[in-house]
Amino acid sequence: MGAVMRHATQGKLSRIRAPTLVITGDEDRLVPHRNSEHLAASIPGARLVVLSGAGHAFPFEREEETAEALIRHFQPGAP
Repeated sequence: MGAVMRHATQGKLSRIRAPTLVITGDEDRLVPHRNSEHLAASIPGARLVVLSGAGHAFPFEREEETAEALIRHFQPGAP
């Protein structure tokens, strides 16, 4: 918990140049999706995918949608 509480990289996010995908569920009770919105807005060119009705375990709750988002991110020409 200490590492989580002291982790402060907000000022460095604007320096990220790698293509970035942020995925979250809008019903995440551990990390509210607003945090992911802020994260994506702070990284130049980042893409945000919010999975409606998904929680913190969205990769397991919404496997197909998560996989599709990852494929589109890493293989832009993929269907």
